[in-house]
Amino acid sequence: MKNQPRGAFTLVELLVVMVIVGILIVLTFPNFTALRNKAEGVVCMGRLRGLWTAFSSNLNDGNPWPQLPTNITVGTQGEQQWWLDYSATNLNLTSNDWQCPTVVRNQKSLTNNQQISLISYLPTLFDSKPLSPKNWPRMPWFTEIQGGHGSGVLSVRADGSVCPVQDP
Repeated sequence: MKNQPRGAFTLVELLVVMVIVGILIVLTFPNFTALRNKAEGVVCMGRLRGLWTAFSSNLNDGNPWPQLPTNITVGTQGEQQWWLDYSATNLNLTSNDWQCPTVVRNQKSLTNNQQISLISYLPTLFDSKPLSPKNWPRMPWFTEIQGGHGSGVLSVRADGSVCPVQDP
């Protein structure tokens, strides 16, 4: 009678497979961070473009650029909350539309003494004339609060282009 194969792996075969898988993991691990940053950068650019689309449509309807109430201090969490509330009420945007995944990930590592931002993009404070934002084509409409995509801090301009902020 012939010996029938048992259908099981030997210990040596399992060890060889584990070593090969380990080598593949070690080779791909350095690329993981770069791939994650690139993917988050694409999401960030898409969200900046989404903010531009919503606010641009609002301007095209003849509405002025939103004006902060006088009781809101620029640069505070109160201002950030106002932008969230305004855009949710008037433009159907959610708080997720204002979040860059890289900024959110970086803020999770902050200590308790550091202030966490409610939004990842700061709007430019134009005047109330409906065409003012479009009259300044190089002025960013929204700027990311911190870089982390390898190309610097991103912004979206009047034409809808998303690009890194250039130093003067």
